Amino acid sequence: MPKIHPETKVLIIKRLKTRSTADVADTFNVSQRQVQRIKKRFEETGDVFDKPRSGRPRKTTAREDRLLARKSKASPFSTATELHETWSPEVPVSTRTVCQILSRNGLHGRISAQKPALNKRQLKNHVAFAKAHSLLKGWTVKFGGGKIMVWGYIQYGGVREICRVEGNINSLKYQEILATSYIPNHKRGQILQQDGAPSHTSISRSKFLKAKKIKMLQDWPAQSPDMNIIEHMWGRMKEEAWKTKPKNIDELWEACKTVFFAIPDDFINKLYESLPNRMDAVLQAHGSHTRY
Repeated sequence: MPKIHPETKVLIIKRLKTRSTADVADTFNVSQRQVQRIKKRFEETGDVFDKPRSGRPRKTTAREDRLLARKSKASPFSTATELHETWSPEVPVSTRTVCQILSRNGLHGRISAQKPALNKRQLKNHVAFAKAHSLLKGWTVKFGGGKIMVWGYIQYGGVREICRVEGNINSLKYQEILATSYIPNHKRGQILQQDGAPSHTSISRSKFLKAKKIKMLQDWPAQSPDMNIIEHMWGRMKEEAWKTKPKNIDELWEACKTVFFAIPDDFINKLYESLPNRMDAVLQAHGSHTRY
């Protein structure tokens, strides 16, 4: 059972004055049993803090813990191992201890994303794409993932759109999204870039875009997130959205939407301007993964 932060316990006690145990449990995403225990402890002791427990004495001081927390906040994508290497407590500790300290402070050492191995065909496609599109601009892209699914696109100059998608995206739903969220902002000469999802490659989708006279990028290679500039937009959006601490998926969606439109236009322009360097990096890596 996950540990509840003392500040959350205080909020739970306040909500219990006007709402039922079940409602409070749903609001804070905890079990009714936990809410009942917090209420009982408050009624018995007048506070929500856990009693001191006996056990192994702590190896680090409060000051050392605060220093580690500051290092993690300053470099939020550093792993626990990397933080361990740069943090020097008076008594040597293990990486597991670092993880426990970060967890107590509501932080988490990140784990580097594992990129899939590429086969020869994928490497060849990456190289061919980089050679053919080293100065390509006017991309539009989609994204789906996390606890909610969203679709969005960006254009050079800061034009963008994002929408929430209920359920899976099939070909017809994808065409509805394009009709309402992309086509109104499409300008002649722009090229729509998308991946190889089934809804993107269906015959009906091809006929739909052809009827709308929208040019498609035909040779986007599989397994190539490091070539897709919108990945940086999603990363920034998710990082900023989670800082708002949404309590449910509706609040998460509102946070994502607000952050997505608040990202500066200059950030998007720089992503587009990085495309030549990205294509060069793919060529230098012979089609394999790059630092992007």
